[in-house]
Amino acid sequence: MEKSKVKILGISGSPRRDGNTASMLKYCLGWAKTMGYVETEYLSLADYKITPCTGCMKCFGYIAPADEPFRCYDSDDDMKILSPKVQECDGLLIGYPVYAYGITSILTIFLEKLHHFGPMSFTRFAGALRFKAMGIISQGGQPYGGQEVNHMHMVGRGATLGMYVVNSWPTFDAPMSESTHAGGILSCVDGNMVYGKDAWMKAGTRTIPPVSGSRNERTLKNLGRHLAVAAMILKLGRKTFEEEGFREPEVISFTRYSVKPKKGSYIEKLIEEGKVAFVSQHDLETEKKSRK
Repeated sequence: MEKSKVKILGISGSPRRDGNTASMLKYCLGWAKTMGYVETEYLSLADYKITPCTGCMKCFGYIAPADEPFRCYDSDDDMKILSPKVQECDGLLIGYPVYAYGITSILTIFLEKLHHFGPMSFTRFAGALRFKAMGIISQGGQPYGGQEVNHMHMVGRGATLGMYVVNSWPTFDAPMSESTHAGGILSCVDGNMVYGKDAWMKAGTRTIPPVSGSRNERTLKNLGRHLAVAAMILKLGRKTFEEEGFREPEVISFTRYSVKPKKGSYIEKLIEEGKVAFVSQHDLETEKKSRK
C-alpha cells in the first residue's frame, strides 16, 4: 500500500522577494521535506496582486454563488490563485519580518481575505482549514523587536481559522539552546548585514561563536520537522475519524439570516435545504415589539 504524503505550503509575507524571510522559509521547508513523506511549495506574496479588503461582505454567502470558485467580489486580485493553494495544503508555513512593531501590510491583507475560510463566512469554503497544521516564522532585526507579540497575534489568526499551530520543541539532534521552543521567533541582529538574506544563519553571523545563527537554525530545523509530523497526524487522524464512523457537530454560523440572498447564492442553498431560516427586517421588528 502506498504511504500517505502531506503538502506543506510556505508563504512569505515580506515585500522583499529575496531577503531573510525567503531564506528562512526555504530552509524550514527543506527540513520538513527530510521527513520523507512531505511535498513542499514556496511562494512570495510580493509576486501577487492582493488588494485591500473593504469589508463589502459579498464573499460571505449572500451574493457568492453556491458552486463558484473563490474570488474577491470587490477587486479581481490574485486571491483566486492563492486561496485554492491554501485550501489544498495539509500544512501552512507563514513567515514575515516585523516592520514598525507589526506584521507587513501585504500579509495583513492576505490574512483578512483568508477569513472566507472562517466561521463568519457563509460559503462552502467555511471551515476548510480546520484540522490543518500551521507553522509561524516571526523575525526581526532586534532581539526583542516585536517578534513575540506578532507570533502570538498569528497564533490567534490560526486559531480563528481552526488551524493547529506547531511549536519548535528541541530534539536529540537540535537540542537547547534554541531561539525558542514556542515557534519560529527569530532575530537577525547579529548578522554581518542585518537585512541580508543570510543574516540569521551561522554563516552570516558576525559573532564568534555564531550563537544567534546556531540557535536560529536549530529552531527552524525543529519547526519544519514538527510541522510535517503535525500535518501528517492531523491528516491521518481526520481520515481515521471518518472511517471509524465518528461524527462531529455540523459547523454553521447562523441558523437565521436577515439579508436577502441573491438567486443561486450559497445562503439561498442553505435556506432551501432548511438549514437556515430567512427572517426579513419586518419580521425582526415584529419579533422585537412582541418581546417588549
